[in-house]
Amino acid sequence: MATHLLLMRHAKSSWKDNSLPDHARPLNKRGKREADAVAQHLTAMGVAPDIIWSSDSARTLETASRLIRITSGAQTIIKVPEFYHASAATVLDLCAKSEEPEGRIMLLGHSPGWSDLAEISTKTPISMQTAHCLIFKRSSGTHTNWLSPENWTLNAELRAKALLVNAEDAGLE
Repeated sequence: MATHLLLMRHAKSSWKDNSLPDHARPLNKRGKREADAVAQHLTAMGVAPDIIWSSDSARTLETASRLIRITSGAQTIIKVPEFYHASAATVLDLCAKSEEPEGRIMLLGHSPGWSDLAEISTKTPISMQTAHCLIFKRSSGTHTNWLSPENWTLNAELRAKALLVNAEDAGLE
């Protein structure tokens, strides 16, 4: 049974090479710092994901790779091509058709779908900025759909931009 659900939008991507299609855009320097900061905080909080289901875009896979490089948890990335610019309804449907994972799972994708998914999960409008991560803890398991919002309680929220500002203020950057 999944114990934690992490919803995360990919870190900041690069627009430096205009010849690249959207799907192929990598992270920029800030995006790399964002992904690393989130990974460090997830590890410190003891909620690093055990498995990451990720869009197959370059920026989401690079975000996932940076997360597993730093965390002690996630060592498995499962590419989910359907997550690329998926709507919240598509993500919910895909997950409902999938066997529930064990431990801590991260769903890594794109907005606006991830913002909509965050709103469904929290019943509050949330704009998922780059490297924004919502951490939910399992509150029940009574619903047949493991991803049902009734099964989860928002436990914490990490906004990479704030993490980087705090690190700079503390002289860590």
